[in-house]
Amino acid sequence: IEKYALLLQLFECSIPSGGLNASQVRAAHKQNLLELGLDYVDHLMTHFPSDWDEKVASPEARRDEWLALEEIYKSGEARSIGISHYCTQHILDIMWVAKVTPAINQVEYHVGSQDVDQVMDTCSDLGITFMSFSPLCGPCKYEAEDSLINGDLVAEIATHYEGKTGSQISLRYIVQQGIPVIPKSNTMEHIKSNFDIFDFELSEEHMQRLSRATKPAAESGDCSVAIA
Repeated sequence: IEKYALLLQLFECSIPSGGLNASQVRAAHKQNLLELGLDYVDHLMTHFPSDWDEKVASPEARRDEWLALEEIYKSGEARSIGISHYCTQHILDIMWVAKVTPAINQVEYHVGSQDVDQVMDTCSDLGITFMSFSPLCGPCKYEAEDSLINGDLVAEIATHYEGKTGSQISLRYIVQQGIPVIPKSNTMEHIKSNFDIFDFELSEEHMQRLSRATKPAAESGDCSVAIA
C-alpha cells in the first residue's frame, strides 16, 4: 500500500475552467496552489475550449487563456501545461500564438468510443500527448452487457489472461496503444487493480476485437464548440 500511496503523491494536476481570461486564469491558479498547499503543480490544463455555457467560446478567448497558462509555466509554477476536450480546430486556434506546445490533450477515449472527435492524428502531428479520460466510461449510459468493467466483450477476453479482470482488459487496450489513462477510483483495491496492467500483453486478435467495438459509445459534441 505504501508503494501505491507514494506513486499517488508524486504528481499534482490543476484544472481551471475553460473560458477564463488571463486575470481569471492567474487568480484560479493562485487559489488552487493555496488550497493544495504547494508552490507549483506538475501539470496545469484548461478544462474545456470554452466556458460550460459556451458564451466565451471564440478563438481569441482560447488564445488569451493559453497565453496566461504559458506565463504560469514560464514562472515555474507549473511544470507542464495542457488542454482538455480540444478538437483539431481548437488546437490550431491556440497554436497560432503558442510559444509552448501543449503537453497533453485529455479527451474521452475507451473501448467503443473510437476517435470520437477525430483529433488523435492532430495531436500526433503536433507532438501533443493524447490522454484518455473516462477509460472505463464511468459517466456513460450503456447496457450492462457493454460495461467496460464486467461486460460481455471484456469479460470474455479476460478469461484468456490469468487473474485479469474486464476492467484491466479495458485499460490495457488503451495503454498498449501508447496512450496514457487516468482511471478514477476512490478505493485502494481498485487503484491497485487499475495499476496492475503492465505484466501482460493483449494479443493482436484481442486488440482488433476491442478496436472494432462501437459500444459503449463516447459522447461527441466538443467539436461543436464555436470555432469562429
